[in-house]
Amino acid sequence: IVATQMLESMINSYRPTRAEVSDVANAILDGADAVMLSGETAVGDHAIDAVSVMSRIISRTEHGGLDKIRALDWNPHTTAGVISKAAVEVAERVNAKYLAAFTISGDTPHRLARLRSEVPIMAFTPLPKTAAELTLCWGVQSYVTPEYTDTDSMVASVQEALTSTGFLKRGDRVVIVAGNPGRTIYQTNSLRVYEMS
Repeated sequence: IVATQMLESMINSYRPTRAEVSDVANAILDGADAVMLSGETAVGDHAIDAVSVMSRIISRTEHGGLDKIRALDWNPHTTAGVISKAAVEVAERVNAKYLAAFTISGDTPHRLARLRSEVPIMAFTPLPKTAAELTLCWGVQSYVTPEYTDTDSMVASVQEALTSTGFLKRGDRVVIVAGNPGRTIYQTNSLRVYEMS
C-alpha cells in the first residue's frame, strides 16, 4: 500500500499537481497493491474531488498501462511458492478463466498476485478477516466459504460459486491451488486444472 501525501496539494486546491498525478500513476505501474489518501480526505477542503481524481488516475493507468506492470522477479524456494508460480504459468498456457486459491492466511493469493498474471484471482477462505485483508491485494477477489474437510468439496464450491454468478460456462478452465483441508494452515501443496462440464 502506498500512502501519505499522494495528492497533498488537494488539501487546499481542487486540482493536483502534475508531479502528484505522475507519482500515483508510477506507484501503480511499479506494482502497488493499493494507493491511499489520508490528509486529503481527513482535513482537506476538497475531499470528494481528491477521491474522484485518485479514482480517475487509477482507472486510466490500469486501463492504459497494465501491460507495463511487470511481475516481481521471484524465484521461489518453498513448495507453496513453486506451486503458486507454476499455477500462474499453467493458467496462462491453458487459457484458464480464473485462478482459484483456497487460503486461511491469505499467503497463496498474495504469492499469485505478485506474479501479475492477466488471469483473475479468486480467493476462497473461511475467515472473514482474511477475506477483508485480501481486498487490498492486487487483482484478487475474495469470498468467504465454509471450511472444507476434503479437496473434492473445495473444487465443487469453486464450480458453484463461479457458475452461480455467471462467471463460468461449459468448457471454461479454472486452475485451483490449495492445501490439505482440515489443518489449521492449509500449506499449499496442490494444483488442479478443472474444466467446466
